[in-house]
Amino acid sequence: MPRRIDTEERTEQIASAALRVLERDGLAGMSVRGVAAEAGLAAASLRRAFPTQQALREYCLELIEERVTARIIALDLSGRALVDELLAQLLPLDAQRRSELLAQVQLGVLSVTDHSLRPAAAMLNTSVDRACRSAIEILVTAGQFGKRRDPGYETRRLRALLDGIAMQGLWSGNPQVPPAQMLAMLARHLDELARPEA
Repeated sequence: MPRRIDTEERTEQIASAALRVLERDGLAGMSVRGVAAEAGLAAASLRRAFPTQQALREYCLELIEERVTARIIALDLSGRALVDELLAQLLPLDAQRRSELLAQVQLGVLSVTDHSLRPAAAMLNTSVDRACRSAIEILVTAGQFGKRRDPGYETRRLRALLDGIAMQGLWSGNPQVPPAQMLAMLARHLDELARPEA
């Protein structure tokens, strides 16, 4: 059992190093040598955990999904407060979430032409869709969703807004959009959803 735990820890250590490399150096810097150096390992050790660069890329996407899911599951809230915190896990509000989002964007773009990476990228994308759908369902259940609004349409609109806010948070230059401003844009939209559609 200790050996398996060590292997799991080593695998996550390597993937975390790969996320840091992606954030700092982009896809071009995500070589076996670069990731091994970041993780403080010999290249041969990295190859034992991830025999191919493809395997490492896929695991990075899986790790992001696992981390975000764990944070969401840990939320002990309900109603609008739960929706606010659930969606906040998908925005670049701190170093970890920024790193995750940068990796997701870079690997997601790569998956457009790298067909072998598509399933892992699609799984992560589906998880974000599911989070938006859950947010709308929670608002409906809590009576904080306007009558005559279409939940399916509002789920898609929420996803588009969330993606837009996230991209502004990543690419808006220096200084970036502050976390409080990202959250305020999202909160205003959620406030509007509580009102009947005009």
